[in-house]
Amino acid sequence: MSKGCFRAAAVQTLAVLGDYKRNIEIATHYVEEAVRQGAELIVFPECMDTGYLFDSEEHARELAETVTDGPFVSALSSLARQHGIYIASGITEWDPASERVFNSGVLFDRKGELACHYHKQFLATHDQNWFEFGERGCPVVDTDLGRIGLLICFDGRIPEIFRSMALQGAEIIVDMANFFTMDQADVWGPARAYENGLWLVAATKAGYERSIYYPGGSMIADPNGRVVSKVPYDTHGMAVATIDPSAARDKAIYSRNDKIADRRPGTYGRMALPYAESPVAKLADTPVVPSKATSKVAAVQMHVTRPDRDGETASLQETLDMVSHGAKLGIKVMVLPEYALCEQWLPTAERARDLADQTDAAIQAIGTITATYGCMVALPTVERDGESLYATTFLIGPDGQVAGKYRKVHLSAEEQDWARPGSDYPVFETPFGRLGIMAGYDALFPESSRCLAIDGADIILWPASLREPQERELIAIPRAEDNRVVVVLANRCDSPYPGGSLVIPATGFPLWDINQVAPRVAKLGAVMPMHVDLAVCRQKQMIPKVDMFANRLVETYGPIVAEA
Repeated sequence: MSKGCFRAAAVQTLAVLGDYKRNIEIATHYVEEAVRQGAELIVFPECMDTGYLFDSEEHARELAETVTDGPFVSALSSLARQHGIYIASGITEWDPASERVFNSGVLFDRKGELACHYHKQFLATHDQNWFEFGERGCPVVDTDLGRIGLLICFDGRIPEIFRSMALQGAEIIVDMANFFTMDQADVWGPARAYENGLWLVAATKAGYERSIYYPGGSMIADPNGRVVSKVPYDTHGMAVATIDPSAARDKAIYSRNDKIADRRPGTYGRMALPYAESPVAKLADTPVVPSKATSKVAAVQMHVTRPDRDGETASLQETLDMVSHGAKLGIKVMVLPEYALCEQWLPTAERARDLADQTDAAIQAIGTITATYGCMVALPTVERDGESLYATTFLIGPDGQVAGKYRKVHLSAEEQDWARPGSDYPVFETPFGRLGIMAGYDALFPESSRCLAIDGADIILWPASLREPQERELIAIPRAEDNRVVVVLANRCDSPYPGGSLVIPATGFPLWDINQVAPRVAKLGAVMPMHVDLAVCRQKQMIPKVDMFANRLVETYGPIVAEA
């Protein structure tokens, strides 16, 4: 049981390559300053003992230390014991038992004892020149500060690693990093904190090490993804903040939902599938014809509305007309916002039953458009099956018929009052690419998009009624880039966080601030199109040798697929 609130410090500095003496002096200086400011948890960057850009595998081996008696770890152990604090740092580790070098993280407790020991799992291209892939899984340790998990830098780009720790009860994640780009700090760190409801204490370097430029970005983010303390870029210093571990135990979202309790682990089985057995692996080696591997997709920000005082209204016919206009532009795949043919962004049980009665007619009306223009439309509405109702998105094909349907797996509390959840994430083979669908609340769960991508989706359609700004600002881009898929977000204009529909490329945007690269437009009646190169969606390497799926260590993801 944790003792309550405590102060933490994330150190932003620069190690000197191969100089243990100097790096110990740097660490000692920052520990003393952090203690002066009341910190009880102090975090240093990745490979803080040796530096990072080695000459060769032999050079890394020469500099690597053991976790038991290496000079840097011994110094950290003494500092932790001397001040009665916790210290975490990245190190270059030599493991005598396996005779391997690892990019490792260590956490020393108040007595100077090794409390947690982690190996980096997701290795960057250069990491693979001298480090082995991690062999210690996703450890979480009990401390008097709270339950703490460790990860290192690039590990934050794999949602399963953070998630596995969250499911083991972690309250604070310590990230020992060498961020190369600011998107790690500005987007991925806060996104992981938000989607798991955890504290993140991330320490990275600033400055130049040989050919590497470290911009910085050391920070502390709270369980809502808000950065509460951050070191300015290109400077040395510390991010210091008070952490309340109890805030990480509150997973509430929306009015009556829970980010962890609402997970559907029984539907995530494919996440533990070995890469070689997955559809995404087979597609990676399947040739494509460039002239035929293109598609034009769009988010249609249009839905039926109530009359309002400003006179901005949209009838059923006007909504269908907007779809028709998009088709005339040559758009081949369109997605409408959640419950697009309903004047309520969140239907009541009574209104849901009415929508179900109108579904066949709505499909027929949209089918007339798709058949006329040879396109496809994703229509989110309500489906009746016997006595049951489902929040279903129908995919209406170029022949005017239903090409497939997706029943929403993760339901909001209000939807649970009238709907049954779906149990699968189908991927549809179409003339315009392999399409998957996640609806509304589904997107809060990284498992949804991950399952679709593992099954080979090129494009994920996301009909939405966003309620929180973090849904667009933090998780939209990672859902695309983590999976190397195009994400088409169609949001309503009357939801609590309205508008901002857009299409996100598989490789993300040149800038990582979504509000800068795609300012939120709240206009009712807008079409946001994008031309898609499907070949890019099939190529899952983020950088050379760093495959977002082949490099996953699925044997460590047991907590994700385990039923509660």
